[in-house]
Amino acid sequence: MVIGVLIPYLIEIAIVIFASLVITFIGFLLVRKKFSHERLSENHTVASYIFNAFSITYGVLLAFAVYANWYNYEQAEGNVTNETAYLSNFFRDTRILPDSIKNVVTQKLIAYTKAIIDDEFDKLSQGTISHVAELALDDLWNTYTKIPLSVIPNTYLYNISLERLNLISQYRRKRILDMEQTIPTVVWIVLISCALISIGYSYFFTTKKRGTHLSLIATFIIINVLLFYLIYVLDHPYSGYDRISYEPFKLVLEKFLR
Repeated sequence: MVIGVLIPYLIEIAIVIFASLVITFIGFLLVRKKFSHERLSENHTVASYIFNAFSITYGVLLAFAVYANWYNYEQAEGNVTNETAYLSNFFRDTRILPDSIKNVVTQKLIAYTKAIIDDEFDKLSQGTISHVAELALDDLWNTYTKIPLSVIPNTYLYNISLERLNLISQYRRKRILDMEQTIPTVVWIVLISCALISIGYSYFFTTKKRGTHLSLIATFIIINVLLFYLIYVLDHPYSGYDRISYEPFKLVLEKFLR
């Protein structure tokens, strides 16, 4: 099962790395054709100090981007967990209602949960909102808030259940907001620009053996590609092979159906 999940990732990463290495190899040939080893090595001493200072700044920016997206990804997973927990608690609270009303509310709750599983998660992966789930939630709200107080045996618990229903709506809004990219476009521009500059620098720290020089550049490229891939995956929590699963909603749906 784990291998089956990893294979698409490995194929995708391999394609990206291969394309990056091809471009790198072409750039390497152009630089080494135009500049000899002796000419490039003349500036190693001064260039190394500049490159070290630049690398520290670039490394800090990369680390911040990875941490920020990792944190937001975990927050998105936590929001899904909280939403399903409140769905389960709300279902339990509605057990106090008379059977005729309870059955109607349960059907509305089941319809909403199914809309999340069948439609909303696919829409989130496309960066859009599910109107099916939105209408199902509105229907649940309208049904539940129009229950006559005279038929409710425990009004205190009913008020608590209304708070839980409000929290369900709140965490759905958070889930929708989580699908948006957390890294602004300007940060991506800065990250990519820094990566290109660092790769350009690596061409000029030459060695006499071209194979050794190319191997060092290739290693540097692979590390950059993997980090950028990680940032991109974490920045899109509802798309890709490692997207947040709707499995928690399936578990609570099974509970509702029982």
